[in-house]
Amino acid sequence: MELRNILQENKKVLGFLLRFLLSFGVLSLAYAFWVDSFGTEADSFSWFVGRNLQLLFGAENLQLEQILGHAAIAVDYKGSSAVSLYEGCNGMAVMILFFAFVFAYKGRGKDLAWFVPFGLVVIHLFNLARLAILIQLAHESSAMFHFMHKYLFSLIIYGAVFGLWLLWVKRAQIIDHRT
Repeated sequence: MELRNILQENKKVLGFLLRFLLSFGVLSLAYAFWVDSFGTEADSFSWFVGRNLQLLFGAENLQLEQILGHAAIAVDYKGSSAVSLYEGCNGMAVMILFFAFVFAYKGRGKDLAWFVPFGLVVIHLFNLARLAILIQLAHESSAMFHFMHKYLFSLIIYGAVFGLWLLWVKRAQIIDHRT
């Protein structure tokens, strides 16, 4: 089979992959440059997440710390430093992944306009709950901290992104069949 036929037969899949890779790549690079612009300071979104932890879950003091040349926010809980919140902990990379998936699968603009903010809020709330549980585990010096942080919560948050994407695909297909 000639390359032209293969490309024609897989036009929708290739379009999806191209839109996904471009949007994910551009947004990831933009975010990386934005984070780098803060230099030795923690980025403003990480501070926003830290303040949300204070308001919603009783985290106490937040302060900037430098660990191996990387900015982090030390989060105190019940009088001791519980965890360090790095840029990678704030949920932004997962939000970029979510957006790229949704954007890559074509849908109506007005649906995209409400579904993306909805999904971003869901991901942010999942991430805040994850961080609150990790803070509690760290405070208790739980042996489960590493497992929960590295494996279980990664599975849950990426599973949530996949579930949101499936909702988007189902909605886009329903709308597509009605028109």
